[in-house]
Amino acid sequence: MRALYLSHNGMAENLGQNQVLPYVRALARRGVDFDLVSFELPSLGDAQRDAMAEQMRRDGIRWHPLRRTLHGSLADKLREAQHGVAKCLQIAIRRKPDVIHGRSYFPSAMGDAIRAACPRSKLIFDCRGMLGDEYVAAGHWTADRIEYRLLKAYEKRLFRTSDGVVVLTQALASWLREQAIVPDDCASEVIPCCVDLARFRPDLEARQALRRELSLSDTFVIVYAGTLGSWYLADEMVRVARSFREQALALGASTSFVCLTPSDASALQAQLVSLGGFSPERVVVRCAAPSQMPQWLSAGDIGLSLIAPSFSKLGSSPTKVAEYLACGNVVIVNGAVGDQARLKSDPGACIVLDDFSDESVRHASKKALGIVTSAPFGDRAECTHRVARTHFDLALGVERYARLYDRVLRRGGTRP
Repeated sequence: MRALYLSHNGMAENLGQNQVLPYVRALARRGVDFDLVSFELPSLGDAQRDAMAEQMRRDGIRWHPLRRTLHGSLADKLREAQHGVAKCLQIAIRRKPDVIHGRSYFPSAMGDAIRAACPRSKLIFDCRGMLGDEYVAAGHWTADRIEYRLLKAYEKRLFRTSDGVVVLTQALASWLREQAIVPDDCASEVIPCCVDLARFRPDLEARQALRRELSLSDTFVIVYAGTLGSWYLADEMVRVARSFREQALALGASTSFVCLTPSDASALQAQLVSLGGFSPERVVVRCAAPSQMPQWLSAGDIGLSLIAPSFSKLGSSPTKVAEYLACGNVVIVNGAVGDQARLKSDPGACIVLDDFSDESVRHASKKALGIVTSAPFGDRAECTHRVARTHFDLALGVERYARLYDRVLRRGGTRP
């Protein structure tokens, strides 16, 4: 089977390293012959690009990196799309892919255009979430803007005409079926954001070394990993952290907060000190490389993922939740996001907030404190890692992608 995989995210970025390449490599080992087209940021240097290309070649993947602007204008995006389609057409005409796999909207639109020139190729729309509604929820658009209406109209076309569809949550899959947006005869899979458990696992040696280095050996550590702003709820994170710190202090224990982010974290730092009651030395901010993230997460006790609830978050599966659990952290999440309410079935590893009332925040922090004081890190990590293996194991995702590829390939004809 030959596949053309299109990603607007770069393979040198965290997301490419942890959420694209592991799947592609695993599927390549199963015999899928990949051409991978990605849009890389200008920060990717020649030496790193060449090293990555050589590694992918050894993995059986032909990589075609294109250039992407980080904060480009609409004209920049159109030029990127034009260049991308031209490049992908060259590849498709030469390689004649059985499957064109578009990761999110922009790559799937490219794949849709390419399919017109390669009608025997099957298109997979790997949705990743309702993009237009995410822009509205984040305040970038309003629902009456022409951009939103055009994107929603094209979204319906992708759902209707793609040969295969991937969504991240059962909640969104159910909604799409109820609304008859995805046809009954369309092959589809629910594949949450999974992690490679061979990489993301509790690392006791790294935990001890990092905690010594940061003077956190005798403290509970709350971790947040990822970008800040947008729909990530900094105020609520501070409230949960403050409640936990106060309850731990009543037991004679101290608490620290470690933020692993490429974003400017100065506002969060100030809030944790002024409102959360943390001393400045108990708030640590670092930008961890993808290769270092498992070690950094192993230094934590509790991982936070609190997201503003909205319709767009029906399809959200935060990667950080899977990574926290895999590395030994008890997670605190809010239930009105994707399938996170289902994590209530794993109370020894997951705490799910129904709302952000003071009572709910106190209850969640008290429960988290009870878990981290009831067993040593190794025992807790065994429990959280087991939950990650049940819900978010990369092997689970690979199996579902392989199943979808097979179903799409077996399907005769083309969709209207």
